Amino acid sequence: MSDHDQDSLPGQLDYVETMRLEMYEAGGVEGSGFHVFNVAPDQYHRAEVLQRTGAIAITCNLERVVHGAMSADSNQYASLIVMEWLFQPKGSSRISEATIELLFEAGSDDGSVEVEKVSFPGTYSLMPTTQAKTRDATVGVEQFASSSLSGKWEKTITKTTSHAITLSGGKRLINNRPPSRIATWTLSENQSQLAGIPASLKVAVLVSRDDQEKFFCRVAFTCKTDLKTATKSFF
Repeated sequence: MSDHDQDSLPGQLDYVETMRLEMYEAGGVEGSGFHVFNVAPDQYHRAEVLQRTGAIAITCNLERVVHGAMSADSNQYASLIVMEWLFQPKGSSRISEATIELLFEAGSDDGSVEVEKVSFPGTYSLMPTTQAKTRDATVGVEQFASSSLSGKWEKTITKTTSHAITLSGGKRLINNRPPSRIATWTLSENQSQLAGIPASLKVAVLVSRDDQEKFFCRVAFTCKTDLKTATKSFF
């Protein structure tokens, strides 16, 4: 079921909109709110995960799912999942920050699923920029020398700051209880340019399982936009 949370904090230009999508075995079942239908009852690897239009079009495609084992001599099963996210703004619309969260759940009560690895673990930067800020401080010479001098000494203070597009990835626990069952990524714009986030992002996650039963993935997408974009009915 889709759950929209909107929040605009005083003094901030960013507008926050949260959308949570629960992925069921079959799209369109009661309560799914997914609006992307399977072409067959047993189609679990649907290519179109998410399609939303508005001031900014958001698309998520399931590029590849590979099932196997953690290693040749391992008794743990594994699945590699690759997703591509596309962010397509219209006109001057932009997303300043986007967070993707994948929550994995076992299909049986006694089953177990764990996020082993994610792409882009830690923090990465893209297209860094530097910006120099200069401030002049003046001191009257009259305080220290002959009154016949009327000039002023000037001291220039320069401060250089660096900014970049950043991408942070990781895995998370639920309620501080292992194993890690959440894979998450946050993509943020360059704070000195305010040009929005990149138009696409491809992520991958490796999960392990102790059986071959079906498992579930719940997709949560949160974004921050400027107020102008928000007023255009973002989703």
